[in-house]
Amino acid sequence: MIKKLVPDPPHTTEEALLRIFDLLRSAAAVMYESGDQQSGTNRHLAFAALYLVDMAKAVADHQIQSLHEQRTA
Repeated sequence: MIKKLVPDPPHTTEEALLRIFDLLRSAAAVMYESGDQQSGTNRHLAFAALYLVDMAKAVADHQIQSLHEQRTA
């Protein structure tokens, strides 16, 4: 039996945003662990990238909240 390696595409904008948020959360965890084991410039770069991921998560979260508000209005 062959296992499917690629997930089904999201069907709605909300599903896509939730998937993006999950991917960004996973990327943030990897960068935090990587940066935590570094020093100097490498540590600064890892945590700078982590900051960018956190900002992208905030944008995705804002869009998800906006969709929820539109649906309940």
